[in-house]
Amino acid sequence: MDVDQTEDNHRNEGSMCEAPQRNSRLTKFRVGDFTWEQRLAALRTMFPFVSSKTALTEQHFIRGYACSCRIFAMETRKEWESMRKYLDVATEEYQRSYEEAGTPEAIANLLWALCLGYTFSADVETVGVESGEYTRQCYETAILLIGILREYKEYEALGEYYNTLLHVIGMGGNGAGVDLYKKVG
Repeated sequence: MDVDQTEDNHRNEGSMCEAPQRNSRLTKFRVGDFTWEQRLAALRTMFPFVSSKTALTEQHFIRGYACSCRIFAMETRKEWESMRKYLDVATEEYQRSYEEAGTPEAIANLLWALCLGYTFSADVETVGVESGEYTRQCYETAILLIGILREYKEYEALGEYYNTLLHVIGMGGNGAGVDLYKKVG
C-alpha cells in the first residue's frame, strides 16, 4: 500500500492524520473584538506574578506586590487608565527589592511588569510598539531578566514561560515585526 492510499484510508476512518481545517476566526483575531472583561481575564491569566513568605518580608517587594495586586483588582477601563502609575511604582519597588535583598520573586515580577506594560502600550497605542527601538529595548531587558530568573531553580519554568510569552505578545529581538512574533508564539 502506498503512502497516498494510506492517508486516504486514515481520512475515511476519521483519523487524526486528517489535514487541519483552517479556523477563519483565528485569522481575524483582534484585541478590539473582545469585551473589556474578557481582556482583563486574559491579562490575569497570561501574566502571572509571584510571591513567597520570604519575599513578603522585604519592604520594597511588599510595596511592589501591593501595586501588582491593585492592578489586577481593577475592573473598569477608567481604573485601568491609572494602571501605568501603579506599574511604574511596582517596577521601581521590585528593582530595589532585587538590588537590596536579592529577591528572586522581584525578578519574576519585573518580567510581569515589563510584559504587561508592553502589551498595554500596544493595546492602547500610547507608545510606538511597532518601532524597532522600543521593542528592542523591551526584548533586551526581558532576556536579561529571564537569564537571571533561570539561575533560580524554583523559577526556571517561569523563566521559560516568559521566554515563550515574548513571542506571543509580539516582542522579539531580531526586528522581524509584531505580526511574525504573534504567529510564532
